Amino acid sequence: MDLLEPLYIVVLGYYPVPDQAAPQQLQAVYEDEAKAAMEPIVRRFVEQGADVESVLVFTRDHVTSIDRVTNEHDCDAVLVPGAVEDLSSVLVSLKDEQNMFRILEVVGLLLEETDPDVTLFHSESIEKGNAISELLLRGATDWLTERGLDRDRITWREPTAETQTTDLLELADEHDFVIMGDEEPSLPERVLGELPDRIHARTGRAVLVVRKER
Repeated sequence: MDLLEPLYIVVLGYYPVPDQAAPQQLQAVYEDEAKAAMEPIVRRFVEQGADVESVLVFTRDHVTSIDRVTNEHDCDAVLVPGAVEDLSSVLVSLKDEQNMFRILEVVGLLLEETDPDVTLFHSESIEKGNAISELLLRGATDWLTERGLDRDRITWREPTAETQTTDLLELADEHDFVIMGDEEPSLPERVLGELPDRIHARTGRAVLVVRKER
């Protein structure tokens, strides 16, 4: 919560609706209870001075509801919640230039008044030591330092073609918080679950997914 405080925050609560039930009926019975469950989170943000709004939906498809609400509120990122006890290190996964600067804008905003170390990881499957990978990571480092982050706080890691996803999962386990970009899931990800969910399931870390420009 402390990390997200500089952002405009939409707290989305969704109540799962079974196929055989009507959303309106469940909402009539459980709306007050659901709002009460969300209230401590919203109150904590308000006490920190954050600009926050809450939205509650009763839905059969929470993925579609999340996408709809993020579009309605023009959200730049979606948080997959997780446990953060001591925020000393943040992993930033960058794939290509298409979404890199949107991710770095969020990173710069979140970290300008906090002091965790930052690891930049090029998540594209590419041969280690490839000049493109180094240029992207060096450029991202320069971009962040030009906007006030101490260069000593920033390190980077390059992938290998064979172990790119494994490397990312292992790195996520070594860091307290993960920031990455939005992308269409590949066929394996449709089977195994999208990568942010896999990171969370394996590590328990919170993952902030920066959306592509709509």
